[in-house]
Parts: sequence; structure tokens; C-alpha cells
Amino acid sequence: MADSMFEQASIQDRDLLLRLSLYFDSFDQKLRQGQGWFIFNADGGRGRRISKFIEHRLDDHQPGVHSFVIHWRDFALSAYVNEVGLPQLEPRLTDPDAGPKLSKEVAFAKQVTADIWDRCSSAEILMLVGLKPSHQHEVEFLDRAIEERYRHRLATILVTPETPKELEAEVDSLDPTHVYWDRLFTRMYETSLVAL
Repeated sequence: MADSMFEQASIQDRDLLLRLSLYFDSFDQKLRQGQGWFIFNADGGRGRRISKFIEHRLDDHQPGVHSFVIHWRDFALSAYVNEVGLPQLEPRLTDPDAGPKLSKEVAFAKQVTADIWDRCSSAEILMLVGLKPSHQHEVEFLDRAIEERYRHRLATILVTPETPKELEAEVDSLDPTHVYWDRLFTRMYETSLVAL
């Protein structure tokens, strides 16, 4: 599988897949160091090739590693439920007209988002595929996850279709404080290999 991926890849991707292979050859050491990747310009077929390669290497690693692979769509949905949906619904639970159905739905949403948060913040290695924020709550949720992983020296792989400048512009446009991009880039740069 890896050989056919390698043969079909462009020269730049061959270089990246070779660098990723070296990374996984000393994977236990990289995990202990909390070293991950920040991979830019990975859209469409390139993004799928890179993420599949990484997933195969994670699956092949013995003994098993507590890894979590999540696509941006699922991460963004969890961010919305956690940051927007639940805060809007929870006050309605005290309303006398609120029925048991609402309580069950809120409890279920809390359980799902808590599970995703736990996996994002505590997996030995997290791979977030397709990073492309379009709402402030997504940037805030991402910032908290990266900060938590940084504090515990846990390896993170971010794969984005954006260039560094595009991602910076998107994050800054969604952040009225203009601190999230600098913190995200600094944390990832300190702990990760970078690929363009």
C-alpha cells in the first residue's frame, strides 16, 4: 500500500512521505518527545494520500498507540455543539415547559462532545485532517485543544489544505483578540516538523 502511494505521488509528496516514514521508524521516541507534524497545502488528493499514509502507519505500529484521527467537519461540529449549541440549550432545561426529550438530547450532546474532547485532549497522538476554520467557536475550541496537548507534550498532526498565510488570515479574521494564530503556530512550531 505504502509503495503504491509513493509511486503515485509528486516529487514534493515523495519527499514528505519519506520524511513521514523516517518519523514513524522512530515513532516511540517521537511520541515521548511529543513531536508531531504541521502539514500545509494538503487539499484534495494530496490530503487524502497523506492522511491515509499516516493512518496506515498508525495501524501498523505495535504495540498499539492511543491515537485519534478526526476530520475537520467532525471537529467543527463538536466545537459548535460545545461552544454554541449547549450554552443555548442548557438554560432552557430549567423552563417548566421543558420536557424529558430536551433533557435527553442535551445529555446525549454533552456525552458526545465530552468524548470527543477527551480524545482530542488526551490521545497519545491526534491527527486533525482538513483544518479550515470558518467560525470563531472553531478557532477557540482548536486553541484549547492545542494548548492542552502542548501542556502535556502530546504529539499532534495538523493537516490543512491552506498555505500558512491563508490559514493565518482565516484564523485572524475569526479572532477579535488576534492571539490564537500566534499561539497555534508557536505551539506547533516548537513541537512539530513542518511540511509545505
